[in-house]
Order: sequence, then structure tokens, then C-alpha cells
Amino acid sequence: MQKNVLTKAVAVALATLGAGGAMAQSSVTLYGHADVSVDHVSKTAGVRLIPLDPATQGAKSSVTRVSPSGTSQTSFGFKGTEVLGAGYSAGFVLEGQLGHDTGALGQDGRIFGRQSYVGLTTPFGEVRLGRQYAPIFYSTAFVTGERFGATDLFTEGGATNNLQVRQDNQISYWLKAGGFTGSVAYSPNAGSLSTISAARGGQVNGNVGGILGSASSGTESTTNDTGRAVGAFGNMAFNEAFNMTLGYHQNEFDGARFGVYNAASPNALIATSSFILDKYQAANIGAKYVMPGSGILFDAAIGQGVYGFDNSDDLKLQFMAIGTRVPVGQWTLSAQVSQIKFKNFTKGKDTGVMLGAEYALSKRTSLYTRAVQVRDDEGTAASMGIAAPVVGGPDVIATAVGFRETPLFAGANINPGGKSTYFGVGIRHSF
Repeated sequence: MQKNVLTKAVAVALATLGAGGAMAQSSVTLYGHADVSVDHVSKTAGVRLIPLDPATQGAKSSVTRVSPSGTSQTSFGFKGTEVLGAGYSAGFVLEGQLGHDTGALGQDGRIFGRQSYVGLTTPFGEVRLGRQYAPIFYSTAFVTGERFGATDLFTEGGATNNLQVRQDNQISYWLKAGGFTGSVAYSPNAGSLSTISAARGGQVNGNVGGILGSASSGTESTTNDTGRAVGAFGNMAFNEAFNMTLGYHQNEFDGARFGVYNAASPNALIATSSFILDKYQAANIGAKYVMPGSGILFDAAIGQGVYGFDNSDDLKLQFMAIGTRVPVGQWTLSAQVSQIKFKNFTKGKDTGVMLGAEYALSKRTSLYTRAVQVRDDEGTAASMGIAAPVVGGPDVIATAVGFRETPLFAGANINPGGKSTYFGVGIRHSF
């Protein structure tokens, strides 16, 4: 069984980066994950997101589902390379996401919403153009012992911001030298509208807006720098057992506004929010150690982020996660603990615990089970503008205002002041 697990995104990144080596003159590869489970999710009602509005109290619920992406993102992709000679090669990656429960495409229905880029590898590194992962994503992906599925608590990564995961219009440069792998990237608009809300589909109406990273939010602006992003990451493998990562992210909002979106009265968004965003900055650091011989893995990541406002105090948050994986024959046992919290604002926090086990039927196919609980501490009420104080930790707030696209547990979400509990069994196949 594979002892040192990387996400498919990391594997593709390394494979394409090394495409200039000895290989066939040209090649195209189909790859992906098929991950589907039967799970049961229950959540408590908690408290009201907006204390004075009874309609914003989440309902107590319990549901049994057929659900995708329990331990890895259900996805498919094509990658191709052509060796040009003298250390040069050209390549591309087209990668999409779907749900085996319904067969629907993810990423707002985009066929290749996960990645879509063309690259040129030279003796001095590789340049990639198109929709790609943000550099700071890799600084967590290189150290997590899981696969960035719906139950991987390392997915937080300090990322209350979708643009820390994927970016439209990205220009990146990659370098691999010895044990070092790193990249720097820039995007003129990684995916932000001038109004940010939890409305789906990238609506462009000034009062409604849309989520960060939605399908139509990446159009480059001729009037401002909304969505502009820069980032960098580095991974240093000191040996086969130990590696460390460091990541940085910044994106400009240039006066974009946000508030709690209410589908019943969407035009009230602006009236209930006076926050004017300037920029968001985040950094994280991670490490992973695999004990020689036993294959037992220990990993950890910490990060912090700051939302800067033009008309309010900055919003600050912190993230931490630790985990382990223990292989025992064809079995692998895993555990993680995480917490993401506001240092100011509501001072709310979200704390998660995950226990897992999987059995390898082959190198590509495994049966698994996961049990996870995330609890939200609502903190104290903080003003979101004229008449809309809110409560909750970063998971609650970020989803409610449209910063995060995918809530906990493949869409199950968590209510402010409540807890969500997940238990699932499933099968995962890689190809």
C-alpha cells in the first residue's frame, strides 16, 4: 500500500514539471478518482446567525445520503506532453469534477473547473497559463496525510477564501531543483465580482453579486483590481522521510462589498452591509514526517489570514491541524484534529476531530470509513454593517457571505453555535 499519500493535484504538478526528461515523444494520459460513500450527517440547530432575525437560525437536521468525494475529490482529467528537445517540452492539463451520486458536474457546471492550463517546460523551469490551483494550496497538499476529500480537516489550510484553492487567469512559474519544488503565480482576476455574496452562479447584478471563484467572476476588469492575486509556495524534501512547506497568498478586492445574502430579499444585501474590502493576505507552514520502516506518518500545518477593510478594523483568523496515519498490513488507520478561529471579530472558532480506517483491496482501490465531528463556537455578536450583527466561527461566516464555495462534509454545512457529525463508509478507486 502507498505509504506517502499525495493528492492527485500534487502528483500532476510533479509529473508535468518533470516532463522534459526521458519519455515518449508525445503522450496523453487519462487519470482521476472515483470516490463515493453512504454517509449519515446530523447537525444541531445552534443559534441565530443574525441574533435579531429568527429566520437565520439553522434547523436541526439528520440525513442519510449517497455522497461523493468522502476521502478524495471525485474527478477526471487529461494531461498531455510533447517533448520538443534540448530540455524543452509542451504540456496541458484539463481536469473536471463530478458527483457520482447524481452524475452532475461540479465547479458551477464547468467541464474542466478544477484545472485548465497549458505549460511550457524549459531547462530553467516551467511556465503555465490558465485556471490553476493557488500556490498556497500546494503548501498544505504536500503535507496532508489524506487526499483533500470532504473529511480531510487539512482542507481548511487557513483558507476561508476560495481564491486560495483555485484561480482563473493564472500565470505561474514552477521550479524543481534537488529536493526543492516551488512556484510563484499572478492573476489579473482570480475570480471576484465587485459584490461578494453566497448567491450561486456568479450573478453580476450589483445588489446580488456571487461567490468568490464562481463561473463568471473571473472576467478581467478594465476599471479596477478586484480579484487580482499573487502567491508563492515552496516545499523542501530533506530526505524521503521529512519535508516542510511554506505558502503565501494575497488577493485584492479593491473596494468590493459583502454581506449576508438572503435569497428571499437579495436586493437588501447592500443595505445590510457597509464592509468595503481592500485585500486579503494569508500565509501557512506545514511539515510531514514518515517513520522509516514502519511508514507511520505525522503531519501538521498552521496558518493565518487577514481581511483588510477600507472602513473597519481588519478581520484576523488562525488555523491549525495535526494528523497521523498508521499502516497495518492492508489496513491504514488515520486521525486528525483541527481548529480555525477568529482572533477578533466574533472570536468564534470551529474545532474538528476525524477518525478513519481503510482497507486496500489493491494499489488503486480501497474501502474506507470515516467518523468526523466539527463544532462551532459562535463567539460574540459582531457588526456586519448597519443592522446585521452576526455570530459564528470562520466556517459559518465564510460560507454565509460567499467567501467559501464548499461547506463541510460535501455540502452538509454547520450551523452557528452548533455541531455537525458525519459517519460514512465508501469505496475509492484511482485511475
